[in-house]
Amino acid sequence: MDILFLCVVVFLFLLAIFDLSVGVSNDAVNFLNSAIGSKAASFKRILIVASIGVFLGAAMSNGMIFRPEQFSFYDLICIFMAVMVTDIILLDIFNSLGMPTSTTVSMVFELLGATFIVALIKMASDTTGLGINDLLNTEKALSVIIGIFLSVAIAFVFGT
Repeated sequence: MDILFLCVVVFLFLLAIFDLSVGVSNDAVNFLNSAIGSKAASFKRILIVASIGVFLGAAMSNGMIFRPEQFSFYDLICIFMAVMVTDIILLDIFNSLGMPTSTTVSMVFELLGATFIVALIKMASDTTGLGINDLLNTEKALSVIIGIFLSVAIAFVFGT
């Protein structure tokens, strides 16, 4: 069983490398395309502002969509494997068809979906009485989803 988990972790690591190369380039194009194309500032200044934004976003984030302390290692591996495989397939299909996509949004909903399904399976076989709120951080998930939809609405209003 240990060798199986080692193989899965190595496979996840390889998928992560591929996903980072595709996902980061996709997000970089999404974030920087309009600023670079319109020549709003120098390329160096645009990268500095974008780097500061990414750092502040990572530093100010708090909490997770799910509660990892309630899941076993096997459950977490299933969640992360589902997220990585789905993300690579979605990004590849969307990029091949020339459709716009956001790696961040797809990762959030993939993680939410995988965690929800594993939580349902865990609750069905669990005798300790764990509820969905014990396994899924519904408050954080809701705030992330509202943030995604609000950012689209705000961009639409100010864009028009």
